[in-house]
Amino acid sequence: MPESFANPTQLVQCSDAELEALVEQADFGNFEPGRDLPPLRERLLRLERERGLTEVHRLFSEKVLAAGARLVETPRYIGVQHSFALSPDGRHLAIASGRLDKLPGGDVRIWELATGRVVDAVGFETTQVGSTGDPSCLQWSPSGEWLGVNLDDVVVGVLRAFAGTPPSFTADVTRRWGSPPGAAVINPKTVENKGHLPAWCWSPDETQLFISTPGPDGALGCIIPFREGARVNEDSEGLRWCPARLDGRPSKSQPHAWVRWSPDGSRIHGYCKYEYVSEPHPDSGQDAHPSASVIDVGSGDLQYRFDELKLPVAFSPDGARLAYGEEPSRLVNGHTGRTVSDLSKDFGARILSVAEYVWSRDGRRLAVLLNGYEFPQVLIFENGKFLCQMDLKRRSFGLALKSGDLGRWAWSPDGSMGACLLREGGMAELWKREGLKVELWKVGSSPKMLRRLEGANGIDGLAWGADGMLVGAGPHAIAFWDVNTGEQRSRSSLELEPGRVPPPSDWNPWPDEVARFIPTERGWDFTRAQPDGTVECPPGSREKLEPRLMFSVGGRHAWPWRWAEGTPYARWESGALSLVEPQAEAAFEERRVPVPEGETLAARDARHGTWGFLKQYEAPTRPLDHYRADPVFTHGPAISRANLTPYLGKGVMLRQTQYGTWYALGALLEVSDEGILLHPRAPIGSYRERLLSFRDILWIGPAVPLDTPEG
Repeated sequence: MPESFANPTQLVQCSDAELEALVEQADFGNFEPGRDLPPLRERLLRLERERGLTEVHRLFSEKVLAAGARLVETPRYIGVQHSFALSPDGRHLAIASGRLDKLPGGDVRIWELATGRVVDAVGFETTQVGSTGDPSCLQWSPSGEWLGVNLDDVVVGVLRAFAGTPPSFTADVTRRWGSPPGAAVINPKTVENKGHLPAWCWSPDETQLFISTPGPDGALGCIIPFREGARVNEDSEGLRWCPARLDGRPSKSQPHAWVRWSPDGSRIHGYCKYEYVSEPHPDSGQDAHPSASVIDVGSGDLQYRFDELKLPVAFSPDGARLAYGEEPSRLVNGHTGRTVSDLSKDFGARILSVAEYVWSRDGRRLAVLLNGYEFPQVLIFENGKFLCQMDLKRRSFGLALKSGDLGRWAWSPDGSMGACLLREGGMAELWKREGLKVELWKVGSSPKMLRRLEGANGIDGLAWGADGMLVGAGPHAIAFWDVNTGEQRSRSSLELEPGRVPPPSDWNPWPDEVARFIPTERGWDFTRAQPDGTVECPPGSREKLEPRLMFSVGGRHAWPWRWAEGTPYARWESGALSLVEPQAEAAFEERRVPVPEGETLAARDARHGTWGFLKQYEAPTRPLDHYRADPVFTHGPAISRANLTPYLGKGVMLRQTQYGTWYALGALLEVSDEGILLHPRAPIGSYRERLLSFRDILWIGPAVPLDTPEG
């Protein structure tokens, strides 16, 4: 191993004068980013806090970036994040997300935990990536060299991690056989053969993938060879279907919804959410139920099937044990399906309302999260025996990720501590992602709460990485903490601000690229960060953009762009103007509701039911994305009759629901104590009801026209 260019410990502790001497004397020919960059970055960050940006930052940037690096922007706005995977070394988190406009397309980004910034990104313009509700759709290979992801609900694509390039391997083996939802297998011949989102996993040596999908003659999946550059389908050579016989007969089982390859390479274990033990029949009345089973890699047959399974469920990392059930809570042998222990008996009391099982990385300890309405608890079992419990009075667990990729309990790498995502107060309004905190616990015979971490709003799941870094993520937020100090290193809210919708696509001055934008008082500033270090941005938005600009050194480590300005590797331009012409028509038009002379009472009541009590209203004339809401009232007490009545007859904007991106623009015709009458009607809601309920509105406010970019 080459000699380090500097002693990491001395580097962190050296004086400013010694740091200045180091930049001239150090041998950067021996500089290895994975080893040398983190301590150097920490020292330069301390220098910046104490003295601001200095010539030393620029000189070190010239040396570090000389070997080559890509400029990567951590976006301000990202579509819903839905698939998550912590790298094997615990230093990076991969996330698959959609696009803001919900059109086909998505992104896979890799975040560095130490900085809370994106160091690699791959975009998919017309392809959906990951899944909004299925687990393990994004997985690192055991070595961390590769990253696999589900594409368009059917294909498994594998890309080289940290390279910024699209998948170099794809496996499409699900379309021929189809895989309808569990309820539809009662009569599979009537189900359109579209394929399905496959569960899949890596072999320990990274030479193969197992893909769980219905196959010929009752097969439950196939083993395919992995080779960079290959395109595999169901007719490819080397593909081997697993017949999934049980005791020499066809098992008639359903494919697994979650799978893992055992570390010794001999078996594939997993579970199915919707299982039918016998041949389903439309009139049988047979209910689907979960099951767990193990496939023998050598023969492709089932070693056993466990039909007493109840959700929630979690295999230990090596597949040797399986925890399951909300009530009762039990452990079974993952290799045989035989019961090992009843956790309630070992605990000494009934275990009710299990919300989640979380194994430590070595499989030695198991956290059981109990979602009690008054006294939620975390029970800890070690080697199947009860160890301790944490009472969480006057708290409740946060929301769970739909995918289950991250849990509300995260073990430290050595299993000695745990982090728990909690909300102050009881179980009311659990859909809210506010009032959240992370508690750090020392786990042992006498557990102890060590500290609380602030800034967890918007977080649904946790992962404990290397070097004492904890990451929390949700659909629209991500946060990073140093568990040793409690310091929050970085936090990003990735959602558009209330009152804003994405700007028109034809306002983007670079139409062939994904638009990046920053809100201004009455419009948007468009920005672009190019891999060669060139940044284009109007001066007024530089302060907001600059902290998100990082060079990706070695594809894995973030180096601030601001440190390199003044070197050949970083250049700022004021930004390009849009080619859009200003709007000619007015933003609103006054309209009248026709009131016939001699109108009958019945006709008047019908008019009021359709148009409210107004005879004149203000109709927006431009597309929805040409406005913003100002002021804006957000979900809760602020959306009320008192706040909205002053805007009767005016154009308003609103957003509906908690998870979607449904927006509406129209005239506010009526306000009651329960809701509003809008024209035209909002895109979603009950059309049986005349008014749109306040409960269905995330934010609302009077519409204000945006300034159109000039050519």
